[in-house]
Amino acid sequence: MNLLDLWLPIVLTGVATHIASTIAWTALKHHDPEWNKLPVEDDLLDFVDAKQVSPQQYLFPYCDDMKEMGTPEFKEKLRTRCTGMLVLWKRPPHMGKAIASTLTYFLVVAILTGYVASIAFAPGASRIDVFRLVFTVGVLCHAFSPLPFVFWFPRKYVLEMVDGVVYALVTAGIFAGLWPGA
Repeated sequence: MNLLDLWLPIVLTGVATHIASTIAWTALKHHDPEWNKLPVEDDLLDFVDAKQVSPQQYLFPYCDDMKEMGTPEFKEKLRTRCTGMLVLWKRPPHMGKAIASTLTYFLVVAILTGYVASIAFAPGASRIDVFRLVFTVGVLCHAFSPLPFVFWFPRKYVLEMVDGVVYALVTAGIFAGLWPGA
């Protein structure tokens, strides 16, 4: 099957998963417990501004190489101090760019999902078979792909996995419902 035969489910999936993501992060409140106000927020902001810390990612405690990581001083920091990651963004965040990038991501995932399905199935394939395969690809893309990052840089992720499963259900439903000849 030609991937162009799936243009409609691809476009609808990209848009629908983007809408589902927008609803999950703006209208629903299930992600609220994942975020907390830092008790010393104003002090931290004052410190960052006073030191003119540039927008980028910071890891603490930080070491330049594996040799430094093996020193008693660094090991003591790891044992006795807090560890974490700080990400500072440029001010203000560019909402239009973030929205466009998110939509592009969902469209690319839809294209790749359509590609896998087009290799696996011919026109007229069973809707349930299309649903199962596309759902599996969707879960892999939306729910499981960030896990290695989460393993190394822990954060709350369970509800994002739930979101990913919902995006996979949306994707599978659209592809199964609009599969050519089904």
